[in-house]
Amino acid sequence: MHRQDVDASRAFCLPFAMDLDIRRAMTTEIFLIAPTDHPIETLKPALLDYLAHHTVSAVLLERGNMAENAYKTLAKQLVAPLQQAGAAVLVEGEPGLVRLLGADGLHVPGGIKAVREAVDVLKPNYIVGAGDIGTRHDAMQKAELELDYILFGPLSGAITEPERELARWWAETMEIPSILSDPQAHAVAFEAEGCEFIALRLPEPAK
Repeated sequence: MHRQDVDASRAFCLPFAMDLDIRRAMTTEIFLIAPTDHPIETLKPALLDYLAHHTVSAVLLERGNMAENAYKTLAKQLVAPLQQAGAAVLVEGEPGLVRLLGADGLHVPGGIKAVREAVDVLKPNYIVGAGDIGTRHDAMQKAELELDYILFGPLSGAITEPERELARWWAETMEIPSILSDPQAHAVAFEAEGCEFIALRLPEPAK
């Protein structure tokens, strides 16, 4: 574990080393998706308020369509406060951004080449996970690279039944932790399909 990540990443990473049956007996943990298309003045307090009222293992700072410099500027103002609040912080983009921003890891939405590059650069000191999983073969191929998690479902919008079924299959048969992403669900009402983590989207910050 990277020295500055020990506290923030502990809740997110330690379950990965546990026995599979023990992990699945634990309460599903929240993986929070932060929409970065909001001004920092409203986004930061909204995130910190959410973390104050919910147990969140990790926060993903979604890149979306943001230009790299704008994304860096925003992330630099969020990473440390979120870590201090007890969550691991993941970013999107080039692997080098993780060290630059002081984040705990990288979420990779791209193909196998992008995932392999991230693993080569960041493991074992940082978290690396993959999304945009379309098929069982895709999930297994990426998981062979020793990822920390596989995320099923979209980062925004509605999850489809095939995505739910894929997550359910993975949770029932594979050991690498899975995240079911249901952006339209809420912390008090969701169905994780047996996955260790549920990805929820931060409610729209008050303007």
